[in-house]
Amino acid sequence: MPRLGHKKSRNGCRQCKSRHVKCDENKPCSNCAKHGVQCSLVTWDGQSTTNPPPARVNKKPLDKPRKASNQATTTAAALPIEYVLNPSPAGATATPEGVSPNSNDDPFPYLTKFVNKNDTIQPNYWVRDLELMHHWTTEAYFTISVRDDIRDMWRLVAPKQAIVHHFLMHELLAFSALHLAYSQQEQRKAFYALGIHHQDLAIRAMRRMLPNMTAENAGALFGTAALVTLSVFGSTSLDAQSEGADDSKAIEDLLDIFALQQGIDCILSSAYPIVGQGPFAPALRISPMEVPPQPVLSEISDHLPTFKKMLNSKTMEEEDRKEIANALAAFKGVLDFAMTPYSDNRELRVIFLWPIKLSSRFFDLLRQRHPAALASVTIYAVILQTAEPIYWFMDGWSQRVIKAVLEGLDPSWQDAIEWPLQHIKAQQREQAQPPQQMDVQLR
Repeated sequence: MPRLGHKKSRNGCRQCKSRHVKCDENKPCSNCAKHGVQCSLVTWDGQSTTNPPPARVNKKPLDKPRKASNQATTTAAALPIEYVLNPSPAGATATPEGVSPNSNDDPFPYLTKFVNKNDTIQPNYWVRDLELMHHWTTEAYFTISVRDDIRDMWRLVAPKQAIVHHFLMHELLAFSALHLAYSQQEQRKAFYALGIHHQDLAIRAMRRMLPNMTAENAGALFGTAALVTLSVFGSTSLDAQSEGADDSKAIEDLLDIFALQQGIDCILSSAYPIVGQGPFAPALRISPMEVPPQPVLSEISDHLPTFKKMLNSKTMEEEDRKEIANALAAFKGVLDFAMTPYSDNRELRVIFLWPIKLSSRFFDLLRQRHPAALASVTIYAVILQTAEPIYWFMDGWSQRVIKAVLEGLDPSWQDAIEWPLQHIKAQQREQAQPPQQMDVQLR
């Protein structure tokens, strides 16, 4: 008697075969559509203008970086991270295919025999992470410092520590992805989204560990915190270069980073003696040899007395005058330290150290666009400009800060900031920036 029921077909999709269920051979089949996985009966071209096939995603969205409200284009951070990490459906098909070693359909039984688990559909996220780690150990680490021992620390020591401390691993990958986003403009959206994804994971994990800091994890927390600050500078810079970005937000962005620097220093300062004895010790040591001077620092130091005199000639509340004087005194102290013969990465030292010495009162004045506070930040912008040719994550910061200051500063204060403006314009011409970073229009 002939067998009743459906006619057996060998044309079903690989996913149904692996689950040993009947495939209706639609494109995509109903089973794959139901489970939200890529069906092998459907091919999708990554260069096609049509939407990619549906993928199973986490219903809880990741935190998105702040974007300008008038931004019209879709940003990379808005893309599903599953799509960014694994854009090609070919990578979603597990290998070997889910067939029995004894099946006549298996062209490679000598391989399948040694597969220990059933076939599953696994997106190849790890391939992108390996790409980022390769870039970290070959290029990205090199951009952090000008000192060989610190570079070796980031290239050799940090990845080993990151295997144990996953928050550090995520931050290494975040920095690497953002560097790729900066250097490979044609893939900027994808790498930017990867960077934000890993940066979010690093910060969340680090927050959980900071209250439980120990001698074992203090170094990794220090390294992560340092990289987070650099990554935030870099991601904010990339964000500001997107279409529709609002340059007037530069002061708020700068204040956010100042607060980050102060908060991290407040938590980690007590652990510096421990860090100084551990694998991240080179980052806390001064250079073992004399470092060539940075002429710009001397020029700023020579100009500071004139700058203070100009500010003192302006009308303001006495309490505000004292606060500005304290901020400038702190800047002079940091500048003197960065100019010592054995001080390396001089520009970064000023960029990192001055904010942690500022008071909350100065933050308030800057937030309120007090003219003396805005004028003081223009001196800091000169340092930002000097750092740009050396450190990619500082790109564009000085121009944005200066433009924001000019928008909020009364014309009567123009004489107080004339020297910083002219100095920055001269540096721009000397550095011969690419077209997208050309001289901003400073009035």
